[in-house]
Amino acid sequence: MDKKITSLAEENKLEELRACLQNASNDELCQMIERKVLKGRNDTFTLVRAVLLGSPIESPGSVDRRCAVYRQCISALQKNELNNKMASELIGLLMLEADSLPGQTLAELAGIYIDCIKSDTPPTSKCLELLPKILSALGSQDRVVYAGNQMKGTEYKGHVLNSICSCRWSAGSVVHLAAMFKDVPLTSDELRFVLEKVLRMLPELDMGDIPALTYQLLLLSTKGHKKLVLEGVIKFFSDQDSKHRHTDEQQEFSEDLLDETGASLETLRLTEGTAILHISLTVKEHQDLGREFIKCLKSNQNCGAGKTLSPFSFAMALSLARINRFKDQIFDFLKSTVLKSYRDVERHGQSSWLQDIVPDTSAVDDYIMQTVQNSTYGWDHVIQGLVELGFLLMDAFGPKAPFGRIDLQPSMPSGPTHQACKLGTKILLKTFKSHEMVRSEILDQIFNRIITKATTPVSHFLELLGDIVMASPAMLLDSVAKVREMFDYVSMLSPGSAEGLLRAIQPLLKHSMALKDALMVTLRKAMFSRQLESRKIGASGFLMVLKHFRVLGGVRSSQASQSSLSTSQIEVDIHSVVSPSSHEGLCLEILGNLRRCLSQQADVRLLLYQGLIEVLDRNSQLGEAILSMLQAQLKSYYERNTDISPPLRLDTCIIGQGEQVFLAEPLAHLICCIQQCLVKCREQSGQGESEGGGDEDDGDGASELEGVMSNLTDRMITAEMEDFELDKSADYSLANCVGVRNNIFAILILGTYEALMEYAFLAGKLSETRVRHILQLYENYRKLSEVVREKAGGAGGKKTKSVAKAPQSLLSLKMVTQILHVTIGDSEKDSDLRESLVMTSDFLKYILGVALQKLVHLQDNGYCEGIEGRCKPRIFLYTSQLAGLLLGYYIRSQGDDRNPGVRERQIVTLTLEGLGSAIAIATQQYSSQLDKFLDSLDLEGSDRQQFESLDDKIYFNIKYLQRQLATVLGGDEDQRCWRQVGLLLGVIQHLCMALSPRYMQCEHIVAWLEKHAREQAIDDLSLVKSLLTMLLTLGRRWRGNVVALRDLAQDIHSQIGDIDPDIEMDGCTNFAVVSVRSAAPTVLQLVVQQSDQELDDIDWVISRTRAEHQVAVTGQTGGESPQLTQREGHEKSICTRLGMLVNTLHELVQTSLPVGTCTEHLLKLLVRIYTTLTSLVKYNLWMYTSGSGHMSGRFEKLVKLSGSNLTQHCYAIITYIQATESEKVQHAAPDKGKKKKDGKKAAPPAGKGSMLKQTRTIPNLVFAIEQYERFLIQLSKKAKVNLMEHMKHSTSRDFRINPSVLARVAEEQQESSGDESDGSLDNSSHDDTHTQGDGQRVVNRDSSSDGSDQENDHSVVNRPQVSQEPAKKRPRLGTKRKGKASS
Repeated sequence: MDKKITSLAEENKLEELRACLQNASNDELCQMIERKVLKGRNDTFTLVRAVLLGSPIESPGSVDRRCAVYRQCISALQKNELNNKMASELIGLLMLEADSLPGQTLAELAGIYIDCIKSDTPPTSKCLELLPKILSALGSQDRVVYAGNQMKGTEYKGHVLNSICSCRWSAGSVVHLAAMFKDVPLTSDELRFVLEKVLRMLPELDMGDIPALTYQLLLLSTKGHKKLVLEGVIKFFSDQDSKHRHTDEQQEFSEDLLDETGASLETLRLTEGTAILHISLTVKEHQDLGREFIKCLKSNQNCGAGKTLSPFSFAMALSLARINRFKDQIFDFLKSTVLKSYRDVERHGQSSWLQDIVPDTSAVDDYIMQTVQNSTYGWDHVIQGLVELGFLLMDAFGPKAPFGRIDLQPSMPSGPTHQACKLGTKILLKTFKSHEMVRSEILDQIFNRIITKATTPVSHFLELLGDIVMASPAMLLDSVAKVREMFDYVSMLSPGSAEGLLRAIQPLLKHSMALKDALMVTLRKAMFSRQLESRKIGASGFLMVLKHFRVLGGVRSSQASQSSLSTSQIEVDIHSVVSPSSHEGLCLEILGNLRRCLSQQADVRLLLYQGLIEVLDRNSQLGEAILSMLQAQLKSYYERNTDISPPLRLDTCIIGQGEQVFLAEPLAHLICCIQQCLVKCREQSGQGESEGGGDEDDGDGASELEGVMSNLTDRMITAEMEDFELDKSADYSLANCVGVRNNIFAILILGTYEALMEYAFLAGKLSETRVRHILQLYENYRKLSEVVREKAGGAGGKKTKSVAKAPQSLLSLKMVTQILHVTIGDSEKDSDLRESLVMTSDFLKYILGVALQKLVHLQDNGYCEGIEGRCKPRIFLYTSQLAGLLLGYYIRSQGDDRNPGVRERQIVTLTLEGLGSAIAIATQQYSSQLDKFLDSLDLEGSDRQQFESLDDKIYFNIKYLQRQLATVLGGDEDQRCWRQVGLLLGVIQHLCMALSPRYMQCEHIVAWLEKHAREQAIDDLSLVKSLLTMLLTLGRRWRGNVVALRDLAQDIHSQIGDIDPDIEMDGCTNFAVVSVRSAAPTVLQLVVQQSDQELDDIDWVISRTRAEHQVAVTGQTGGESPQLTQREGHEKSICTRLGMLVNTLHELVQTSLPVGTCTEHLLKLLVRIYTTLTSLVKYNLWMYTSGSGHMSGRFEKLVKLSGSNLTQHCYAIITYIQATESEKVQHAAPDKGKKKKDGKKAAPPAGKGSMLKQTRTIPNLVFAIEQYERFLIQLSKKAKVNLMEHMKHSTSRDFRINPSVLARVAEEQQESSGDESDGSLDNSSHDDTHTQGDGQRVVNRDSSSDGSDQENDHSVVNRPQVSQEPAKKRPRLGTKRKGKASS
């Protein structure tokens, strides 16, 4: 039968074919097709085509036959019984014939597919290829009748889609169904419905199917709803990341080799990488998808780092950044997001209110570093983006130098840009270690920036290079050629950059013979260069090598003079123990090269002297060689003949070039270097003897220098200033060569005195003789320093550039700490020596001044001069000891019943200043060791306390200092020192900043500060500013309310007075520290500054709330009740806070502030608050426009408050400012037309510049008010609420015609034109009328008029504003104020 049907179709005998098919039942035809399929015969397609050819639609029974054939073929395709070629041919045939099927048949076939999808056996991909054609044909039908129902074809198609998407899909069919839908014509709503269904199925699929489904989703998104697809995919992978966030850490400590968690994590990472690759490839073909992705990122930027940059979305952005069209946009966005994240974290930590509103604000570090970790799973398309982003973040850091090259970064960097730079460093370091393919590029980029960055710091790049070398030196050995190439540019760098580069690559020198030889050649060339900078680079490089190539055996001075050993003969093998002899030969050659520095410029010698001390500290076996070199240098300047005075030949320390004098030999530093080397050698020899390994020759080598130092000490004690040709009559100014010479001599002698004092104190056991020497040296130091200070300060009778800056003390941090142990320590040991030192006038003050100088330098820069000042552990040790000594001395001095004199007060002040700097260093630079630091303070009772946390220990110290401050405040007013109170407050503030924001006792500290501010009357303005600044700062950090700002504003108003002279203020204040003297500008500036910060916080919360609200509205996610409640709470808090600030400004705008800086700051603050109010109005307007919410009752109250308490008074303060300035100008201006005696015109009025500033600020304020009212009107229309009820325009914005002024102007013009002809008179009359009109225009304009009009005719503009103010306005203002006062 089947052969007959096939042959008839081939012979094109259609009538016979139809007759044959009519004789066969549908079941028989289906059985024929099934047999063909089961046999795997290739003529199945031929049979089906023949049946369809013989079953035209118009013939009876053909529709049922066609339907039966379609059902049978769909069944065969579903069972996957056909090979691919046969199935494709059959599907093509069925698709061609589908358009001819009636609607009912199409509906029946669609029902078959729906049943198949609902069944346990999912439809195959080949089977689903036919469904899009069936749905398309259904949609083209005019009317479909099925199961007694009749509807349009498009409606029925939608019904079928709804049925398909409403049923449960099996995981295996999701990808096939998604692929099927891309061929189905869909409306926008249908497409969204389908996409939401597919996205909901993502969590139910195996990880292996996710990339394929992601690709199908991307293809579907080309029809529309790109944002929905992107956000859905990103959300899915972000949820998966959050589930596996801690799996990496658990996997590191897991000993199970078959850990399923690790395997699933690896599968997830590989799946994410494949999905990102699919997205990247799709975006290349459809760039609208890339633009939509960037829009998605930007729309979430204000929602926080977690929602903006999850590890997946960050990796996706980096992958898309490879497309040139999106590269700049994506990297700019990533950079701004990172910086914004750090700013938000910083802002969040400074405000208790923000911590309540937004409990968690996380930075992007974790997400970005997680992406770097994930990139090790084969994410090659992300690696290049990581490198570019890392360098982009590092390039964003660093201040630009206005002139020339800047060597180093800011001393103690902090802030968002520095944190972003550190993040960039971590990204590049991790990427370098993880991916070999970018190592060469990273090194090239680092070297290029070090060489080419001329106006920005490069120290962060040097730190990155050093971290790379320390983390993976073996990897850098593959790039030795690049490092050697860098040596060619070393001499072209600045000394700081060159030293940092050499320090960074120093660990490689022990691993590469070629690298070390190349460096030695480079440094030797630099030493022989003509450029000073190159010589300094060569010297610092050789010193660096000496520090790190330690010699294990001794070096004789005779050997030190020989430098025949070549560096090319020295071999260092990484695989064997390094030979001490090789280091010894290398160090001897370097010392020989460094001898050349002793004949070079003073800067090079100074660098050498400072470096040799550090070399000896690190490489103790070079002591004898170093001392020998220094001794030979000292011989040129030391007079051995004891009969000749002075003992130093200072004339050889300077050189003259014409009329200029320069320092040639920093003799004081040479002597200081010698004494420190001697002390270090003595310490090392003492340790060697205790270990049984002393060397007699070393002692013999140093003994001669010790004798010279002792001799020099005795002779410098007896030498007078006149011996050095210095006396009180000498010239010390820097305006001539004689003064410069004397200044250089004085500085050298002062430094020598300090070096000898330190030597006398540290070179041996302290005795009466040594104490006497120290005091005698100090007495000589004091006399000379006083003479230099007096003569240099009074040179020429005025301060000019000739005044010399005080030099840095040469005393070491170690010496200062130890001598303070003796002088102010509480130990009973050496009590007689302590008395001798303390009784000497001003010696203790001098030592405390040096200690303060060292601590301030450490606080600002993180280091100080000397070997102790460069070592972090030693800095912390000595800082802790100094803090304990200073605090102990201060406490004992307060317990003394004697009345302190001026000297005692100065000493106590220095003590507190040093204590504040020490605690600042500990809290800012050594916060991880703060517990040890507080233990070193050794306060009374601290040993009996059991502290549960670090916060408890800090609070114990704060309470102790609070009691000390209460003691000072409780003393006699005549003996009270406000300076000490301010310093104690500064110490307490440093400790307070180290407390956790949520510590329970923080509220007590704020209450204590507020109590003193409210009760203590203080005359010292600096102390008032310190106390209120601390109160407002800590109150914002811990308490969060702004009541104090309102109270301070009321105090300012009551002390200064009202702008209406008829209103008398009662003079009562909330804070006793606020007085007429301190109210303006001191307290006013603090209130304005703090209010500005509060407005910044409110703006931030408004923008974040709106962004989160927009995401919630767009996402339409479930569970919105908590979000709605939280949002309403945020809006209520914002309105409450803004209401308090409105009340604060309500007081300030009625205050008769001094016109100038005070009023300018107030006007700017008014502009800020109106801008913030406008932002809040816009947010409420957006809610009405989007239909996502409505304004609250608290907002309506805020609008009413702003209109009644602020806007009206803003116009009054504008009138007050203009009137006051006009009066100033009138009083200061000379008579019109008059000239001075010399014929020159008079100078412009003194207040004109200030008035010009006001003419810029006042229009800005008026514009801000009008913008606020404009959007209020729009919101009123949307909300059907009259929000403008309390907004009334002031008369200061109206045109005000002053007839008397116009008459006077007209009269003056008529007098000036009285002598002209009649025709001229007519013209003059016409001009006069025009002038009156113009004058009327100028006169009647208010503050919003053009600045040029006000500038040209201020006298006409402003006077009528005072004299002709409407009578009803001022009494209204006064009445309102009186009512408030009475209430």
